[in-house]
Amino acid sequence: MNAPRAWGRLLSNIPLPEQNLAGIAVGVVLQRLMPLRLGGPYFLVRTVGVASLAVGGAIVTWAWLAARNTRLARPDALVTAGPYALSRNPMYVGWALLHLGAGLLRDDAWTVAALPVASGAVHRGVLREEEVLAASFPAEFSQYRLSVPRYVPRLRLGWRAGLPLHPRR
Repeated sequence: MNAPRAWGRLLSNIPLPEQNLAGIAVGVVLQRLMPLRLGGPYFLVRTVGVASLAVGGAIVTWAWLAARNTRLARPDALVTAGPYALSRNPMYVGWALLHLGAGLLRDDAWTVAALPVASGAVHRGVLREEEVLAASFPAEFSQYRLSVPRYVPRLRLGWRAGLPLHPRR
């Protein structure tokens, strides 16, 4: 076993989505220049911010560990286990929650307002990634796309748990 190679692969998979980092940075700068608070109950905003950071960090870490044996920049196989069994893009979901949590915790409306812009840019990148995956793994990705949602996992509740929420035609 080559430990340095394994660590190199794991470290190369650390997700740093530039879109979210840029949105947070722009929000922080705008907040310094023209402070704009979110308003609302201080305790509630901070509590939701901390929860968003915690859940986002946990999702990113779980996805990062689930993909530890695959180089995400050039995958030799689809990662479909762990959080990837629930969402095709759990790292991006986690980063969106981290972005939201940072804005809420700072009571920073600019950072929160930058989230939809950053998410739109992330989505365009996801569409490009999906084209590459579809070309690289045609049958496997086609099945994966049909069974796992792009971002938010499907809720399966009660007696209808085995039925799809939106029947395919």
